[in-house]
Amino acid sequence: MKIQPSKWLTGVALGATMMMALVACGGDDPTPAPAASAPAAAAPTATPKPAPTATPRPVERKPAATATPTSSEAAAPAAPAISFEGKTIRIVANSSPGGGTDTQGRVMAAFMSKYIPGNPRVVFTNQPNKPLEYLYAATEAPTDGTYVSWNSTPQLAFGFEEDTKYIKRSTFQALGSTIDPTRSWMTYDPTGNLGADAATKCLADFSGMSSTGGGEHGQFLLADEISDISEGNPTFLASVYASEQLDIPFKYFAFDTVDTNAVKTMWARGDINSTVRSSLWYRFPVEHPDWIPSGLMRSYAGMGPGTLRANAQTEPHCPDVRDALNDEQDNVFNSMMGPTNYASKSLWLPPGTSDEIADAMSAAFEKALTTDKDLISKYAGVAGEEPGWMDRKALGDATKENEALLQGSAAIIEEQKNRLLSKFFPQYLGG
Repeated sequence: MKIQPSKWLTGVALGATMMMALVACGGDDPTPAPAASAPAAAAPTATPKPAPTATPRPVERKPAATATPTSSEAAAPAAPAISFEGKTIRIVANSSPGGGTDTQGRVMAAFMSKYIPGNPRVVFTNQPNKPLEYLYAATEAPTDGTYVSWNSTPQLAFGFEEDTKYIKRSTFQALGSTIDPTRSWMTYDPTGNLGADAATKCLADFSGMSSTGGGEHGQFLLADEISDISEGNPTFLASVYASEQLDIPFKYFAFDTVDTNAVKTMWARGDINSTVRSSLWYRFPVEHPDWIPSGLMRSYAGMGPGTLRANAQTEPHCPDVRDALNDEQDNVFNSMMGPTNYASKSLWLPPGTSDEIADAMSAAFEKALTTDKDLISKYAGVAGEEPGWMDRKALGDATKENEALLQGSAAIIEEQKNRLLSKFFPQYLGG
């Protein structure tokens, strides 16, 4: 997958400069189990304040191209002479069972034994506590190629946090990633939850309204994981910031787990009506082919970092959220959304793993995900799109580049974290 110029890239870089001047399924999970937390509700919205700095509009990003398979045995990049014969390769997803990361990973893992040199046993398992999995992979996991992290996003922010010992993601051995991470704001049953007018509107159309004008909820209700809210995850903050700046009627709730299955369950129960996620827009035509045509599901905005593209059924219903933001707001939004979302569904080996092992493993995953027609078809069936492989070098280079951008944006992110958590989530301050 070629790295394309990003809409957020120029804005983040300029903003940073200004602020600096100022398988078989199963197996035991080797990482410790996470502690559960109780759900909590967010406070109501308030009048937005202007963003702190101004920058020119960033350059628009073009969607990345997906790989085209040739044959199930097509040639892949040459790998070093190394073998994992007789070993067990453990692929660990930092997600709960049943979600998108888990499902896509299990499909992938089921094919990998025949591609990894020596045809080892491949086991897929989960550790949904992302910081614990990250820290285990960084400090305790074996470095012989038998432990592979399969992550929803690169989690660059962990490299700047005390809980994860400031271990940078760039110290890991990148293997590759599979999915365009561009996000969409999607609302379930907009007419029933938001009112009759919601069937044709977009997110910015609700700006300045105290209510959506009808429906069971009368406002956009969303949920994120307690850990992401309490830690001020930049992706979560970006969505809250955009909602605040557009002055739309919204409320956020916190839950222990907010994966794909949890979101659908909460929709069915009426707990929430919206979500901001990357892969669901592409998955719905496969999993729920009647939802979009019937109006039960509507995309209210593209949420970056790239440009939301058409799924198998339709073009996006509404424009990018940044089209409704001014230059100052755009810079702040991009600083939070961009660097942490440059890749999705990525594979990593622990720091200290040799290049020889990393090259061999990366070549195996690349060959499987770009040439095996059966795997590609099955992956597309659960993801809604074929894997678009970003290779080892591209992912590694992008990781270093985006870590630098994230560090340059640290002042903006910290300011917004303190402000937004204090305003909407005071119950999470102080840990």
